[in-house]
Amino acid sequence: MKGNLIISSLALVCLCTWTLDLFAAASSSPDSRVGAAPRGISSVSRNGVSIGPTALASDFDQRDLSALNLLGIRYAKGQGVKRDPRLAMRFFLLSALKGYTPAMANVGTLYETGATGRPNQHRAYAWVRTALSFGVPGEDHDATVLKLGMIAARLGSNNIGAAERLAGAIATRVIETCQCSPGQETELASNGSE
Repeated sequence: MKGNLIISSLALVCLCTWTLDLFAAASSSPDSRVGAAPRGISSVSRNGVSIGPTALASDFDQRDLSALNLLGIRYAKGQGVKRDPRLAMRFFLLSALKGYTPAMANVGTLYETGATGRPNQHRAYAWVRTALSFGVPGEDHDATVLKLGMIAARLGSNNIGAAERLAGAIATRVIETCQCSPGQETELASNGSE
């Protein structure tokens, strides 16, 4: 047990060091500003689509996107780090915009639960729907469909159309950012988790 804890702690330290290196590299760019988010880490605009520079994201491969997603999970749950849902959202968004569907579903979950503010079922539905359209890994498919159904029930039939339009806008943004297409991501997510 103690050995597993040490290994987990070392893995977290390595991942955090890698992340801090990314932030340091991003902050040293000529266009960085005091108080600005690091390059590649985006915020969310009014319509739920991430905005901001994503230059560093192009350098990530699927293992990196999986690692960012796992780091987001640690911050969302407070596992080994101080719980910080806003930082978790940043990691999820960075990975999601590069086409990593587990991170898309995690963005939806944060909106569903209101972890970064008030619950927003409209955005939650759109992100989970986008994850499904890009193809979540098989082992997560049924749970994701169930989550979408539960969110849809809370959203109400009158609001589904607007949430579907938002999902389309998010999917368009993901396609532009990752140069991938819906359905292609399932293979990528599976390969990244090996």
